[in-house]
Amino acid sequence: MDMRIVVLKNIRLTALAALVPLAVMLNSCEKVVSIDLNKANPHMVIEGIVTDQHIQDSVVLSKSGDYFEPSLYFPPVPNALVTISDDLGSLDTLKEDTPGTYRSSTLRGVPGRTYTLTVASEGTIYNAVSSMPEKVFIDSLYTTPFRAADGDVGYYLYIEFKDPPDPGNYYRVNLSISRPLPPDSITGERYHLFSDNLTNGNEVTLRMRTGRSVVSGDTLTVELLSIDRASYDYFRTLNDILTSDRAPTSLAPTNPNTNLTNGSLGYFSAYTVDSKKIVLQ
Repeated sequence: MDMRIVVLKNIRLTALAALVPLAVMLNSCEKVVSIDLNKANPHMVIEGIVTDQHIQDSVVLSKSGDYFEPSLYFPPVPNALVTISDDLGSLDTLKEDTPGTYRSSTLRGVPGRTYTLTVASEGTIYNAVSSMPEKVFIDSLYTTPFRAADGDVGYYLYIEFKDPPDPGNYYRVNLSISRPLPPDSITGERYHLFSDNLTNGNEVTLRMRTGRSVVSGDTLTVELLSIDRASYDYFRTLNDILTSDRAPTSLAPTNPNTNLTNGSLGYFSAYTVDSKKIVLQ
């Protein structure tokens, strides 16, 4: 799910939280109270990546929505100055490809280096720093079919890799298939995050379960992303928000953790990618 939808949800929760004490006040006295519900100020939303792949690294800029004007459209932010530099002094100025989307034509991430994102827009400067971890490779993939007691069928997918000896390694796994499927039907989950808190330096086997929409003959592409702690925290807190029961009493109005400055929302992540494919039998 687009993290900007989460921003809109949080604005709604904030407005709801403000109305709860108001209802108690009006119920306990007869005085008429006039409340000016101001519109929520839009925030800069930044989604930036640097990878070690032969792709154009990109930064997407937009503005968050408003509770009183709910929409899945988030206005892009054009005409910004966007740069990415590394700890060796290299600097790349990204070019605006489409409104709000800025791409690099020369930058390719190198494991072990630290990258700094700088965005200058409408008189405000936003920064973020991300260190690219050493690359971790997928050793093997294999699957086994299953049939659950409730009649559900699918496959267990096993991903094996060797965690590095130094502690503090974090991973995100992306799964995709080469044909259209309903959202989340590959595994029923949006994010697959793992840390080496309990597996540091060991051989690791991750098991995931596909849904009934994935059938024999399909080709699954598995990407193992080695990410830094800040990126892990962003996606972990985003996952907590997405998997809450959405009751106002169960989730305080909040946004995912971010490594960005000046009140902006989103994330900047430098990561490595190793990918493999497997045909389901």
